[in-house]
Order: sequence, then C-alpha cells, then structure tokens
Amino acid sequence: MQRRILVITNPAAAAGQAQRQVDALQFRLYQLSLDLRNVVTTAPGHAAELARLAAPDFDLVIAAGGDGTVREVATGLLSNPERRAALGILPIGTGNDVAEQLGLPDVDGALAALAAGVARPLDVIEARWTENSRLATQHALLFAAAGFAADVLQWTGPTVKRWFGKRFSYSVGFFRALRHYHSPTMRVCADGRETAGRMFHVCAGNSEWAGGGAMRLSPGARMDDGRLELCLIEALGKVEVLRRFPQLLRGTFPGHPKVRYFPGCELQIESDPPVPLALDGDVVGQTPATIRLLPGALQIVAPPSAVTA
Repeated sequence: MQRRILVITNPAAAAGQAQRQVDALQFRLYQLSLDLRNVVTTAPGHAAELARLAAPDFDLVIAAGGDGTVREVATGLLSNPERRAALGILPIGTGNDVAEQLGLPDVDGALAALAAGVARPLDVIEARWTENSRLATQHALLFAAAGFAADVLQWTGPTVKRWFGKRFSYSVGFFRALRHYHSPTMRVCADGRETAGRMFHVCAGNSEWAGGGAMRLSPGARMDDGRLELCLIEALGKVEVLRRFPQLLRGTFPGHPKVRYFPGCELQIESDPPVPLALDGDVVGQTPATIRLLPGALQIVAPPSAVTA
C-alpha cells in the first residue's frame, strides 16, 4: 500500500536556501511515494499547525529544515490525539542536532532512512506555561532550559549564525550574553526535590549535544531511555563562568560544587522576575513553567542502529 507523505518546508531555514534545496530533491522525494504533497510554512508556528492537521491523514510527515522546524512539526503531531503519522526529517537547516544524533547526518542518509520507513519510539519533552492568561504547551526533542542557555540563544540571532556559522555562532552568543547576564532567583522542584536561590542555569536534557554540535549540554542523555538528565547550576561569577567555559563545551561540568546533575522526569521552575524558557534552539515561553518527559511518545523514522546519545 502506498504511504501518504507530507513534506513541510521552512523556507527560512539554511539561511533562506531551504526551498531551493527541497526543489532540487523533488525527484528523489517522489521516489518515496506517489502520494506525496509539499507545503511551505509562512510564519512561526505554521509548521506545527500544518502537522497537527495532517497527523490523522498521513503516514509520514517530513520536517524539511533545521531543529526549529523539527521541533514545530513534532509539537503539531503530538497535539493531535488522533495522529497516525510518524515524523521524518530532511536535515537542511543551519543546525541539525536532532538529525545528527538520530543517525541522519546528511540528506543522503535521511532519504535512505525515509525510503526504508522504519519508525521507532522517541522520548519527548513537554513544556507548559501561561501565556496571555492561557495555558501554552509545546514540545522539545533536545532540551528545555531556563537561565543562561536561553539568554545565549537570544544573543545568537540570525545575523550571528550567518556570519559565524553553526560551529562558532553559539560561542559568540555565549560571550555576548555573559556581558549582560545576572543570575535570577529561582525556585525549582525536580521530581519532588525543591531548590531555591540564585541560579545560573536550569536544564532538562533529552540528548547530549546542542548548539550545532558545539556544546555537550547534557552528558549521558539519551533520546530513548525513558528519563531526562536534569542540571541545576547555582549562580556563578562572570570570571568563574569564563574559566569553566571549556567544561561547558566538553560536558565535564558535573562534579563542580555548584552543579547538581542527576536523572529525573519532571521540573517545575518559578522565578522572580519571570525569565525566558528555551526549547531546543528556540526561546518560546517564560517561567513559571512545568517540564516533563513523555517516554516513547513520538514515532520517528531513523536507522534502528542509530546511537541516540
């Protein structure tokens, strides 16, 4: 039986070159199925809505773009309880951390996996917060964080990515954010254990790498083990942050006296004042927020032997 496939392309991905890349791949995409449709997003959030509507009627919904596009499509699929579609990835964004950690390092590898059509369950992070007096819910595949990581993303804008590329742009954002950052007072409840005080970084990690593969944000995390790696870092002075920057990149920060790093499934974060909340590579909400793991919640097409750490 012919699979029904929908390709959702973010034309802003890959510095505005995503649509051109998808157009060049049309013949190979149609080899996946004769029943294939292409749609293009027009605004932030549009990919999630397209995926939500497609979830019951398609067998496979392919996110053509970077990590932001993948996260939006995953959020859309998970928001429809009648979904039958699995998630596929065509990694043509600036940052493709999700794809690379699922054994899809390039377009050729992704197309081979899509042709094989083997889907397997993937753990997902669910984040909830209040926005304009309404409850907002979105999902992430890599991490959810409040504190310094969210500030780094805000200072790593499109211009920085265009000038410095995925290898160096987040390091540039790191130093730009550090100039302005002040650790807020937070109250964090991690699987029932409460911590309060000034915090530098609070994170729930579902995969090891982030920032275009430049930062080992959550060492030891796996995307299919039914748990998160939770990280709470108390307030640090700017000089200390600079000294520890190589450890932050290499993921050797666990063990520092101001770092608590442990497995868990849920975080509740409050702060005064509210601070931004980052999901994967996007700053999308703010505290107070609840973050929890949804084990095996999403079917994703990827090589069965792929390392998900």
